[in-house]
Amino acid sequence: MVHARLKPPFESKPLMRAAIFILVGFLTILPTLSHARACRMGKIAQLHGEVSVLRANQQISPSEGQAVCIGDRVSTGANGVANFHLRDGTKITVGKSSEFVFDEYRIYRQRPNIALFTLLKGAFRSVTGFMTVRPHRYEVRTATATLGVRGTDFWGGYGLTENGLDVIMLEGHGVYVKTAQGQVELDRPGLGTTVLPEQSPTVPVVWEQEKVQRAVATITHD
Repeated sequence: MVHARLKPPFESKPLMRAAIFILVGFLTILPTLSHARACRMGKIAQLHGEVSVLRANQQISPSEGQAVCIGDRVSTGANGVANFHLRDGTKITVGKSSEFVFDEYRIYRQRPNIALFTLLKGAFRSVTGFMTVRPHRYEVRTATATLGVRGTDFWGGYGLTENGLDVIMLEGHGVYVKTAQGQVELDRPGLGTTVLPEQSPTVPVVWEQEKVQRAVATITHD
């Protein structure tokens, strides 16, 4: 009696080796692809003075033209100022003695765009790009308040008021400043507010020129 030998369904060793090779290759480049996507948000436009970036728990020395990645934590010294240009045309300036985090940045065709940042200390200025033309969520979070943007040029930071966060709209369509205790909206250029810990933002008022100049000085290199 002749017994027919049943071939396993995957007897072709070359085919199996090829499949394994492709799988291993894909798993190898997956972190690279993920990193590339995370670093498509924009670039470093200008650096002045002492500036460092913490990326994926590693301290790096930034340079002009270098990509900005989601999760980057930017730190500046007493004379340091950093300017960033994002894909949609948004411009962000991180001021002196500041720490600023690029938390999330997504541009969509149909879903609302997302840009989330955190100011840990110091000051910043943001001029939004085309991402705010469509439905969007653009926020800068701080320990004191959350700043939401409708499409504008605005400044926010610590240091002008003792223990307080100050915010001013320089140009544009509006900025809301929100805490657990209340919310105000800056709806015309020149209006500013101050937020003290665990309090509602103050009623918006037009800032005196001297205070505006002190704010601008925090994000201007010497």
